Amino acid sequence: MCENEHMVEAAKALGLGELAPEVYRDLLQPAARKLGESLATVAEAVKVALAPVEASIWGYEQIKQWLSFRVTRIHADRGTTQITPPPLSIAGPLVFNLIFTQEEADLKEMYASLLASAMDPGESDAHPSFVSIIQQLTSDEARILKYLAHCGEEWPQLSSNVKSPGVIEPSIERQFRDWCVQAEIADPEKSDIYLDNLVRLRILYHIVGNEASYMAGGHDAEFGPYEASISNELHEVLELTVFGRHFLNACIEKP
Repeated sequence: MCENEHMVEAAKALGLGELAPEVYRDLLQPAARKLGESLATVAEAVKVALAPVEASIWGYEQIKQWLSFRVTRIHADRGTTQITPPPLSIAGPLVFNLIFTQEEADLKEMYASLLASAMDPGESDAHPSFVSIIQQLTSDEARILKYLAHCGEEWPQLSSNVKSPGVIEPSIERQFRDWCVQAEIADPEKSDIYLDNLVRLRILYHIVGNEASYMAGGHDAEFGPYEASISNELHEVLELTVFGRHFLNACIEKP
């Protein structure tokens, strides 16, 4: 069997039988020269290994059906009085990203809520950038944001002060982990990663400030004289940004 035939057989094993021969040559020629007849065996193994990926990707008809029913329910629950076509800058990439979320229920729900918001002329929170933000979230992070949206606070916030000398309050990272536990995420051990990502996406804002003050020396009736010193106080705040608030309003349904 010649080199070109080896490439054709490998392409067929990959399910690429309709590609032009010159494409086989560009993609497979070096491997065909090295592996010969075994190239088709390798190609078949690659196809089998990728089968679960192919099976997990939604087709457009499946996406269309699920979105139609889910968005209808969302509008019914919201009591929307007017529905208009969504901007393609939101609907286009949103449908494309849904292809990869068949088993990610929390992310699917965020996409559906965003699309419903984009179809409501009375809803001003939907923004095209929200599509790419959802794409960069894990299911755990979606659950954290759902918890924040449903916690009953308009602007959820954590704070920590570290004084010298004085009482050390729980760190922002520790308090955020408590948020994660309350959100019932699957992997609380990754809370630091989730915190960094939500700050990176500008949904949360981590503010760190330091305040130093001069303490003059003097004399205490009980303990005697004491020297002048510098008192340092570290302030940390973790809070929802304005952008994050709009994101929650557009992408997460009210309880």
